[in-house]
Amino acid sequence: MSSHAPRATEIGVRGLALCQQATHELAIAQLRPTIPEHDIHRHQHADMHLVLLLAGHYVSDASGMPAVCAEPALVLNPPGTEHRDRFRSRHGLFLTLTMPAAAYERLCDGVRIGDKSVRLPRQSLARSMRLLREVWGWESSSPLAIESIFSELLADAPSKPAAMGAGHPLQRVLDRLEDDSDAPPTLKELAAIADFHPVYLARAFRKRYGIAPSDYLRKRRLHKAVSLIAQRRTLSRAASTLGFVDESHLHRCFVAEFGMTPGAFRRLALGRVEVSRIQDARLAR
Repeated sequence: MSSHAPRATEIGVRGLALCQQATHELAIAQLRPTIPEHDIHRHQHADMHLVLLLAGHYVSDASGMPAVCAEPALVLNPPGTEHRDRFRSRHGLFLTLTMPAAAYERLCDGVRIGDKSVRLPRQSLARSMRLLREVWGWESSSPLAIESIFSELLADAPSKPAAMGAGHPLQRVLDRLEDDSDAPPTLKELAAIADFHPVYLARAFRKRYGIAPSDYLRKRRLHKAVSLIAQRRTLSRAASTLGFVDESHLHRCFVAEFGMTPGAFRRLALGRVEVSRIQDARLAR
């Protein structure tokens, strides 16, 4: 009687794989989109897909996502998800983690997770960045590390994503924090928008989002830095664009948030070959 090794999990997502790894219980890959938007039709996934959007303009049905997402985001698609998520162009970059339904349900044991696609909270993004190290630095312990990271992310996922209308006080506050057209707001301004006392607003916001308004704003700025660096912007340009004092200031904040330097992230996000091409092009000028 012959024995066969378990079949490796298929990634189940179309795109140009910069790096890809798989076991019988998971597959992980970093990809660039290759399919034009008009060729992406509504479809269903039997497996779970976790998508870490690093760069590009992305359209998603997931709860909590804007009409078009142009910044880093983390989307959890449970098994059975039906959607038409896609990039607006081929100028994107993303990481995807795939798990068969059985493996996903095993990790979800005891954790109440909804059955709809959802954008995970901003604080989840820093945890998910550790997946980049595993896909590029694959070793025997990587599957365990990936499952551990994913278990932490599951704890962040709301059991029943609750939609808030545009008129909800906290949604108005969130919209103001997401607004790039004005200077950063004060707590007094945010409280006035919600018609709350400043102390109550701070408590209500933290209860809802698990983070203070000021920290939400800081994380959003760093997440935009992730996108700029993944789009081949220099660190100095990213720092000036986003209002950091200088390149060193951005460097320190980036390390504190993501546990890696901007240079290390660039090498992981773009892939070693692409980084070498960028460096060669600069030397040739």
